[in-house]
Amino acid sequence: MTLSNSSSNERLSRWLLLSCLMAVGIGQSFIFTSLPPIGREIGLADVRISTLITAGAATFVVAAFLWGGIINRIGRVRSVIIGMSSYALTIALTGFVLQEALAKHLSAEQTYYWVFALRIVFSLGIAGVLPSIQTYLIAHTDIKHRSSTIAMIGASFSIGMILGPAFASLLSSLGLTAPFYIIGFLAGCAALLVVFFVKDAKHVRQFEKPPAINWLVQPVMPFLCMSSLSILAMTGVQQIMSFLIQDRFQLDVAQTTHQLGFAMMTMSCFSILVQMILVPRFQLGVVTLMFSGVGLGVLAQLAFIYLDSYVGVLLAMGLFGAGFGFLFPGIVTAQTLLVKDDQQSRLASMNASMQGLGAALGPVILASLYQLGQLVPFFALMAALLLMLLVFIYCKTKLKHVF
Repeated sequence: MTLSNSSSNERLSRWLLLSCLMAVGIGQSFIFTSLPPIGREIGLADVRISTLITAGAATFVVAAFLWGGIINRIGRVRSVIIGMSSYALTIALTGFVLQEALAKHLSAEQTYYWVFALRIVFSLGIAGVLPSIQTYLIAHTDIKHRSSTIAMIGASFSIGMILGPAFASLLSSLGLTAPFYIIGFLAGCAALLVVFFVKDAKHVRQFEKPPAINWLVQPVMPFLCMSSLSILAMTGVQQIMSFLIQDRFQLDVAQTTHQLGFAMMTMSCFSILVQMILVPRFQLGVVTLMFSGVGLGVLAQLAFIYLDSYVGVLLAMGLFGAGFGFLFPGIVTAQTLLVKDDQQSRLASMNASMQGLGAALGPVILASLYQLGQLVPFFALMAALLLMLLVFIYCKTKLKHVF
């Protein structure tokens, strides 16, 4: 194989895997738009609908932790194929179950248990996709380009999270359950493309169980906690933003939803802009990423606190999104530099699990802080960001980590 053909195959594999991440983001987010109205239509209580989403999130946290060893044994590409195939099948079956319920062929109780089981299987499968892809891309990228690769991983998933609700809204015009079938079909196509076009000659399968890692004493542990904290902040701000906009500007529900949409889009666009363009273009290192991310994050909290206008909220959301765009690749790149190559898959799995934990805790913690006062969450986040930076400086200087 010529060098140009090899380079072309590497680029194709890279974009196919990033497309899989985008599909995972779609699968994670479109359910928030599609499931609640359908659940109400078939007679499920709002609390039961919420438990379906919570069960999936909790399963993801546990399953992601376990996938590291599986990836080492069966390979990164096979893990992606299994995860995407599970995703395609369970999403399509969920659509079928909901369709049967809408047609009154299944009771609300039966539907709940079927969908609950399918959400568990869905989460078990996709929990292995992110760590598999992260490990693959790190193995096929030199160290100086690692931060830009990780930034592209974050951007791809973020784009999928944005597209998910849009897909649900557009495709629902074809039928309430149409998004489930179409998104399942796209995920299946992605799995097939990976089967035929993505090869991993660099993976060495581990047939013997590797020694257990005590993560609590590993130098990477502070960065795993930072990863969880950054996702906690992101999901928590998304949760309380509707409360803030409604309370600060005295809006009704329809007006709040409209204004919230613009705020969320602003945050997402700035995050994607930083991760897809700025980080790869300037090949930013870990130190620059961490200081830039924390600096912009602190500015965002100050804007939330002191700027009372809606333009101020948009500015704060833009700064917060940009800060996350720098912070996410900085934290994850630091993690990958602190472990050996044969531990990358278990690290990626642990990181995915910690991020899932942060995503689950963020809305609860920040909503609770919001009840204490409208500005309390932002003061808390500012303190957390500054603490994160101090811990990073300590790790870099005292523990001799070279980033």
